[in-house]
Amino acid sequence: MIKKIGILICSTSLLVGCSSFSSKQKPAPVYGQVDSSGRAASRDNNAVISTAVTTKPITVQDSTILNQQDVVANTPAKSPNVIVALLADADNSYQQGNVDDSVATIERALRIEPRNPQLLYKLAVFKWEQDEPELAINLAKKSALLAEGNAGLKKKNWRLIADIYEQQGDLANANSARQKAKQF
Repeated sequence: MIKKIGILICSTSLLVGCSSFSSKQKPAPVYGQVDSSGRAASRDNNAVISTAVTTKPITVQDSTILNQQDVVANTPAKSPNVIVALLADADNSYQQGNVDDSVATIERALRIEPRNPQLLYKLAVFKWEQDEPELAINLAKKSALLAEGNAGLKKKNWRLIADIYEQQGDLANANSARQKAKQF
């Protein structure tokens, strides 16, 4: 009994000592955070990377694939230039018939702006062409959810979903998706 009490007291004092030690340490750095100015903080927490972090959607025309001039003209000013360049690269690869390179380029852009509904829509179109209809449907649904205030993009997403379902022979879901597209 006395041994148990002694062990309990020793373990408690060790825990108390450890907790006071940890409160004196400087917290470990967390990479990939955003500072108060909206810019991504660098690894040394003193320098700032010049690329602004943004989740604003890129507005586009009705076509799936855009020319470089269209991308530049329809991209909000707050979107990083790298996104514009990646979109242009993806479009060039697509026009040359290389869907795999287009997918890789859009995926790179999505690592920079993961909540960009236009990027998600383009990836959904490319995945459909790569014969991955389930993934294309999921990407289009996510794009439609993130496209707040962009009824045209929501409509395009639901039309794409309807086309995919129709191609699969699922007419009930295709009709349902077409009804949702008509709401926008």
